[in-house]
Amino acid sequence: MKPNIGKKLGVSFFVVVVVMLLGAAFGLYQLNRSSAAFRDVSEHEMTASLAAFGIRANFDEMVWATKNLLLRGTHQETFHKEIETFNYKKNRLETMWQPVLEKVLEGPDLTDQQRKLYDDFKREYATFTDAWQQALPVYQAQGQQAADAIMRDKGRAAGEPLIALVRSLRAAALRDMEAAAARARTAVIIMLAAFAVAMAIAVTATFYIAKELTKAIVEVAKISRGDTDDAS
Repeated sequence: MKPNIGKKLGVSFFVVVVVMLLGAAFGLYQLNRSSAAFRDVSEHEMTASLAAFGIRANFDEMVWATKNLLLRGTHQETFHKEIETFNYKKNRLETMWQPVLEKVLEGPDLTDQQRKLYDDFKREYATFTDAWQQALPVYQAQGQQAADAIMRDKGRAAGEPLIALVRSLRAAALRDMEAAAARARTAVIIMLAAFAVAMAIAVTATFYIAKELTKAIVEVAKISRGDTDDAS
């Protein structure tokens, strides 16, 4: 029996363990990066995207409230209903969604272009609300046409950068989520590949060692038979 078979068995086992540990370590590293990326997207890009969408939804309803009021505000019940809707949506936009978005915009995860779009919206939004404050008494005193002249294109000017911001934030969030998902897939593939390589090494080593053992047993058997023949 060859004396180095035990050593070969130990080396083979060591190689299998090292390969599996390396694959698992790198896979866990990639999974940890992926988890951090998902968490970052959830806390920043997705939050900003949701807040921007909330701002857009409330702003759209504010614009529609002004249009409904100018078109059908002669009826007192309609007038007060649309004023209430406008004020309610304005309050939600300014106290609920804007603080959330502005907090994320202060961080490093958003681009200068996205910040510029938000600044453009805020400027046009201020113009829109100021125009509405002017148009409301004009509407009550002079009628729809005079108020329409003040409000013309004000909602559209504020809405365009806001729509662009929502699309930009959503695209960035989807892109980062896809990158995180790709890292997770890579981690799984690496761990499976390491397991397959380790199993291949183990099977090869087992086959080789079994072959060596068989040869050693045959040699021992031959020596044993030779010793018996010499003794007789």
